[in-house]
Parts: sequence; C-alpha cells; structure tokens
Amino acid sequence: MTNNEEKVVLIADYGRSGQGWLSYMLCHILNAKYIEPYFFLKGALYTENKELRDLTSGKLPNREKTQYSMVIKTHELPAVDFNLTDKVIFLMRDPRDVAVSAYFMYRVTFKKEGNKSIKNTIFYLIHRFKPTSFILTALRWRRFFRAWAGRKDIDSHFVKYEDVSLNTESTLNGILDYLGIKAPTAIVKESIENFSFEKLSGRKKGKESVANPTFRKGIVGDYKNNFSKIDLMIFKFICGKEMKKINYLF
Repeated sequence: MTNNEEKVVLIADYGRSGQGWLSYMLCHILNAKYIEPYFFLKGALYTENKELRDLTSGKLPNREKTQYSMVIKTHELPAVDFNLTDKVIFLMRDPRDVAVSAYFMYRVTFKKEGNKSIKNTIFYLIHRFKPTSFILTALRWRRFFRAWAGRKDIDSHFVKYEDVSLNTESTLNGILDYLGIKAPTAIVKESIENFSFEKLSGRKKGKESVANPTFRKGIVGDYKNNFSKIDLMIFKFICGKEMKKINYLF
C-alpha cells in the first residue's frame, strides 16, 4: 500500500449527504489526514472529539501510509481550471432527503450562530419555512449536480449516499478500486465500525436528536415523513430531470 507520491482525494457533495462520514472512513482506511476547509480557515477544530480527530489524523500507529496524504471535502462548484487532484468522489443524495435534513439543521444552527449579519439572517429566515427552504434546496442541488456532472474533463467516481448507507462495505471497496488501493478487509470493516451512526451520534439509526442535527437520523427516505404532495411536485418540477438521471424516482 505504500507509495512515495502523495496525493489528495477530494469529496464533492452539495451538503447534508454524508460527506463527513464518508471522509472519516476513507481517512481511516487510507491513513490520511482529514481536511475540512471551512473549519481550517476559521482556525477551529472540525470536532471536539479527540478520538475522532486521532482516527482521521493520518498518523495511525502501526499502519502503513498510502499515496493519499489528505482527504478534503468541498461543497463548492468546480473551478474552471480545476487541477487539485485527479481523484474526485462525486457524492450525491436524494435531494428530498437533503431538503429535510437541511431544514431541521438550519433551524437549530440559527439559534447557535454567532454571525447575525443581514445576509445570514435572510438565509436562515428562508429556511425557517418548509416551502421556501425546500425550493431553495431544490434549486441549489440542481445547480451543484449540473456543475459537477457536466464536467467531462474531471474523471470523478460517482457515489450515492444511499449506497454508502445501505451497502457500506461494497461501496467503500468500489471507491478503493477507483483509487487503486488494496486495503485489507479487516481495516475496511474496522472503519465502518469506528464511524457507525451509533458511535458518531450515540443513538440508534432513526432516533432523532433535535439538539444534534449534524447526525440527525441517519436513514434513507425520511422525506416520506415530511413531504406533502405539493412538496413532491416542487422537486419534480425543479430538479426531476436531474433526479431521474441518477435513479431518484417519484
């Protein structure tokens, strides 16, 4: 698994799609350092959990280094002259579940957010109401999908959150094949166990914590518990074409 050339793995997703979770598992498997730019630029830790930071530090004891030194996440659109890395994981989730997750997260985040600028206040006010929150998510999700899926010059590996959640081991193995890495099955299984929803949240899947929306329920299809027929029509109208391309059906 060793290689003197250091490379970067970039995980691009719109948000609320399990990007952090997938990043943690890959960092542990690759023995790579996890980089979350938003916290890095703020000079803040991405988690207060020291055990979690140690597991994603790229300094695991008694483990060989791979050619991948960092796993970086982004919610940004690809740059015109994109050249950071040739290993990009394009992660998407059913936008209806994304919308539900974002709606509940922003309601909690606004109360804790220290930056009450006019821009931030307007943004959170939009997400305070389901119709406007859902519409904005649908529009932004569509823009993100078109931007990354439309870049034929970026040889990305497409992954769906639903596959990461329901078929974790096989999905990770598919990513490792794309990266050209042969990882022992025991390490892959260990990573899945170390970063299970239960360990990260302290709850069973499906059990919600209003106070901790970062790991809200960890389930697939929660939109069915929150969407009206009108909400479904909104998503079909705004991003139904894009959803159909990746088999998110109505």
